[in-house]
Amino acid sequence: MLLIGETGVGKSTWINAFANYIKFSSLEEAVKAGGVFPIKCDFQLRDPQTQQMISISSEGIKTMSQLSEIGESVTDMPSEYNFQYESSQINLIDTPGLMDTKDTAGTHDTDREHVNNILRLLSTYDEIHAICILLNGNTNRLSNTFKYTLTELLKHLDTGACNNVIFVFTHTNTKSDQTQVILERFLEEKNLLIPLPPDKPTIYCFDNDTVRYLAQCKNNIPQAKDDEDDAQRNWKRSLRSATEMFGYVSSLKPHSVAGIKEMYNAEHTTRILSKLVLETLMCICKDEDELQAKAKEAEAVRTEIIQDPAKFAQHDLKALLFVKETKVIHTPLDHTIVICESPKCAIIVRGERVYPQICCKNCDSLMIYWCASMNYAGKCKECGCGKKKHQWRQTETKKVTETVYQPDESVIGKIVDSNGALSEINRTIGICQNRLTKYKDETTKMLITCIKLNSFVRQNALMSPDDALLTSLQNEIETYERAGAGANTATPLKYLKQIQNQYQHYLATEIKKGDTKYDVHELIQQLYKLPMKGKDLEKAMEDEEKAIRKVVRDGRRSVRILARMLNRTYTDA
Repeated sequence: MLLIGETGVGKSTWINAFANYIKFSSLEEAVKAGGVFPIKCDFQLRDPQTQQMISISSEGIKTMSQLSEIGESVTDMPSEYNFQYESSQINLIDTPGLMDTKDTAGTHDTDREHVNNILRLLSTYDEIHAICILLNGNTNRLSNTFKYTLTELLKHLDTGACNNVIFVFTHTNTKSDQTQVILERFLEEKNLLIPLPPDKPTIYCFDNDTVRYLAQCKNNIPQAKDDEDDAQRNWKRSLRSATEMFGYVSSLKPHSVAGIKEMYNAEHTTRILSKLVLETLMCICKDEDELQAKAKEAEAVRTEIIQDPAKFAQHDLKALLFVKETKVIHTPLDHTIVICESPKCAIIVRGERVYPQICCKNCDSLMIYWCASMNYAGKCKECGCGKKKHQWRQTETKKVTETVYQPDESVIGKIVDSNGALSEINRTIGICQNRLTKYKDETTKMLITCIKLNSFVRQNALMSPDDALLTSLQNEIETYERAGAGANTATPLKYLKQIQNQYQHYLATEIKKGDTKYDVHELIQQLYKLPMKGKDLEKAMEDEEKAIRKVVRDGRRSVRILARMLNRTYTDA
C-alpha cells in the first residue's frame, strides 16, 4: 500500500496509528503497553499543571518546548514498513510529502526529488494493492495546493491504476460531503475515472489524535474525563475505518506495477536524455557548420587546382585534409559535486556555457536541500543563488575536439602533383559529406525517439506530464537570452532555436501519424546503438541505475529498524 499526499496531512502519524490498531485489541491495552511508534514523533502542548509549553516525544521524553514549524516535513525519503495482521502481511510505503515546507523558494524542486524517489522505490515491486492518497478531511475548497498535490501525484501513474486508488481523509472521523464534492470536481475536470462512493467504498476517515493521546499517556500527562471519552470514540471509529479499508483493499485485484515501471523508465530516460541530447545536438550543429565550411573550402581549392594545376603546392593541404569532431566527455568522479547553473555563475567562452562555480566539492547528502552549502531558506552559502539553480554531478562534463580522420604523413609526403592533391581533397570532401549525412540521421533519430518516449508517457499516464526536451530547450534558450546579446551568444542561440524548430516539426509529423504503440525498451536500445553518440546515452542510464539502488537501500533501512521494534520477521518479499 503506497501512501502519498501533501506535507502535513499526517502520513507518518497515520502509520503510527495503524500500527497500534493492528497490534492492540483496545485503547486501554495500547495505553498500558505505552503504544507503538514506528516513526518517532514529537508534540507541543501546554502542561495542564504548570501551564508552560512543553515538548513530548513518542519515546517518553518530556522537555521544555522548542517550538517547531507547524506542519513541518517529517519524512525525507520513501520508506517501507512491514506489519503482520492476522494471516496477512501488510507493506506500507511511507513517502515524503509534496508542497514540502523546506521548499521556501516556491520552486517545487524538493517535490520533484520526492516524486522521483517514490517512483524509484515503487518500481522495485511487481504489483501493488492500493495507492492511498491522503487528504485533509477538513478541506472545504479547491485550493491550488489541493490541485497541485493531486496533479503531481496522479500524472506519474498509469491509467490502469484507477481501480486501486483510495482516498484517506485525515483529521476527521466522519466523511465530509463538501470534501468529497471538491474531490469529485477535480476528478471530473481532469477526466479521471477514479470511482468514489456510492459506486465504490474508496473514501476512509481517520482522526490522528489517537497517536497524540497515546504519546501524552506515555509521558504521564494527566487526561481529563472528556479527553478519555473522545479518545475512546476516536479509537473505535478509526479502528472501524481501518478494518473496512483493509477488507476493501484485500478484495481488489493487485495492480501490476509494470505499467508504472515502463512509464518511469520512459519519463526518466527522456528527462536524462533531454540534457544529454541537447549537449550532443549542440556539438553536431557546431560540427555541421565546420564540416560545411571545410567542404566549401576544399571545393574552392579543388576548383583552383583544376584551373591551374601548378597552384596545388601553395595550399596547406595538411590542415585542409584533417576532419575533426566535437564530443561531450563525461568523466566519472568518485564523489558527488554540486554545481550552480545560474547565469550569474556561468560564463560563456567561445560560445560555450561553462560552470566555474562548484558550490560543494564532496556532497554526501541524500537531497540537495541537505547539502552543507545550502541554508534553511534554500539559498547557496557559496554563491547566493537559489537551490533550484544547482545540480548534482557524479561526472565532470567537458567538450573536446578529436580528430576523426587524418591522412598518413607518408601520404601527404607523396603528393607531388595536382592529381595526388585532388585525390586527397576529394577523399576529404567525401568524408565531410558522409559525416554530415550521419549527423542529420542521428539528429532525426534522437529527436523522434524523444518524441515517442514523451508520447508513450502522455498516452499511458493518468495525467499528461510536460515534454522534457521542449522544457530543457526553452530553459537553455532563456539562459542564453538572459546572458545578453553578443558574438558569444549568437551562435549557440542559433543552434538551440534550430533544434527547437526541428523538434517541433517532427512533433507535428508524429502527431499526424497517431501511432502511440511504442516499446520503450526497444526505443532506448535503438538510441544506445547509434554509432556516433549511443554509448554516451547508455552511460547516463547506468548512472541513473546507481541512484535507484541507493534510494532503495536507504528506504529499506527503516524496515529493519521497525522489524526489531515489533519483533516481526522482515523479508524482502
